[in-house]
Amino acid sequence: MSFHYMPGQFRVPKIPNFTLPDGIWCGADADSGVFAFDAGYSWGGRIMSKELCFSLSIGGITMKPVFSSINGYIHWSGGGYVYYTQTYGWVYMSGMFPGYEPVEDYDYKDGETTWTGDRFYTFYSFPQPGGGAATLTPRGSIHDSGEPKEMSTVWPRWKAKRGEFGEYEAVDGMEGKRWLGLPRFQGGGEYFVRSFAKTNGYFTYGRIRHADGKWVIGEPGSDAGWHEGSEPSREGSVTFRFTKKEGSEAQGRDISVSLYDHIKGDEHAKAYLGEVAVWR
Repeated sequence: MSFHYMPGQFRVPKIPNFTLPDGIWCGADADSGVFAFDAGYSWGGRIMSKELCFSLSIGGITMKPVFSSINGYIHWSGGGYVYYTQTYGWVYMSGMFPGYEPVEDYDYKDGETTWTGDRFYTFYSFPQPGGGAATLTPRGSIHDSGEPKEMSTVWPRWKAKRGEFGEYEAVDGMEGKRWLGLPRFQGGGEYFVRSFAKTNGYFTYGRIRHADGKWVIGEPGSDAGWHEGSEPSREGSVTFRFTKKEGSEAQGRDISVSLYDHIKGDEHAKAYLGEVAVWR
């Protein structure tokens, strides 16, 4: 599992109660499509997610964020639209395109008010993460006859257990676990840091490498001896047995290698950021 760090500010329309950080870790290989960043205190600090913003849930329907500007804000789509209007502020509406300005009229006659116009809902603020809901008020032709709806926020994600690097645990409907940073192993008084990329199909771990079908420390066939074991694992320790040539008097001890922590690597790689259409 690997991530590239992408510095520089993401320029997206405004997101209510949330601001994207200046830099984001973008997943590569098995982590492709996953982002890691500091989402702020309300969302639990450092997270990983497949979405750069929270989704909305209305009546059991999940609405995904769309990063195109409507009156300066992003909007949400799915079973209708949630977007910002110049007339009513935030609205929820289906049957029309996002950005449409709803219409609401009324007629007062004989002591009674009759409401006409579009069928839509309004609200003033977004619900807080981790519980609670915002009330959507019926407007237009359903001003009196419609039932209020409840809207909640949802953001399936992984949350850091301890600090920026290390294990991330699943929350808000996500499953499994992930890691940020390169795993650093310890054994025999030295550290072994996993490489960012594979070479000939295998990672390297400092002096630990895959050679001639074996995982080794040192140079196989050396007069001073070497160690043979298996690839280091986050799940437990791996023992590298001291090995020497037949008849050699070299002496050495086995090395037990286990996970110590995760760290930020210093390798660099090219990253594909996106594409644009060129019209002629």
